[in-house]
Amino acid sequence: MDLRNGRITIGEILANPNARAVIQRAYPKVLASPMAARFRGMQLGTAMQYAGRFVPRAQLDRVVARLKEL
Repeated sequence: MDLRNGRITIGEILANPNARAVIQRAYPKVLASPMAARFRGMQLGTAMQYAGRFVPRAQLDRVVARLKEL
């Protein structure tokens, strides 16, 4: 999947069923959260910065690597 150097939006990622499954497996509670809708328009790079406060960077990098493989 082309993540466009982090400029792809979370909504675009989630529109891809395979990518959505990667996110769901890694962060099952995130997609179920009422806050999930707020992140759909956010670019991946911005979301990574925000998530980095709560999730180890290595874990985020692994998920991004999986998305790139799609």
